[in-house]
Amino acid sequence: MRAMFLLAIGLLLAACVSTTETPAELLPPAPDRQSELTRLYDRLALLDASIADAAATTCAQGDDRDRRFLSSLWGTRPKNASAARRFGKALSATSHHEESLQWLERAYAETPASDDNLGWLRLEMAEQYLALGKRDEAINLLGNRLGATPLPAELQKKYDELIERASRS
Repeated sequence: MRAMFLLAIGLLLAACVSTTETPAELLPPAPDRQSELTRLYDRLALLDASIADAAATTCAQGDDRDRRFLSSLWGTRPKNASAARRFGKALSATSHHEESLQWLERAYAETPASDDNLGWLRLEMAEQYLALGKRDEAINLLGNRLGATPLPAELQKKYDELIERASRS
């Protein structure tokens, strides 16, 4: 019995001592980079579109660790639909379509139902679905709108074009 106890203690000690190091790509960014990313994240919500768009572009050009850290800020900083939308669009421009879709969905969730931007957000999300090869999801998102209010002519034309493009894919 005592031998089994000592063996168990020995195995526990060996497990604690022989831990493997976490790969660098899974670690968060360095503290100075975290501070920089937090400042950029806070700029995404600014009313000055040129500053906010520049911050979004810079954020989207970061590596996976940067983007994971920025995603974690969504839960700890004030949520802002405009900021999420800007970042989603910037991620799309860098071909990070899955992450773009996630940010656009965050923007959609934070946008009031009465906001005219909801139609545009749906279009942007559908574009990401199509870029990801999910044509049925794109068509369903655009075709199954809630409410009877007609879309503005310009937006309706874009919906129709994207549905047509998705149907041919």
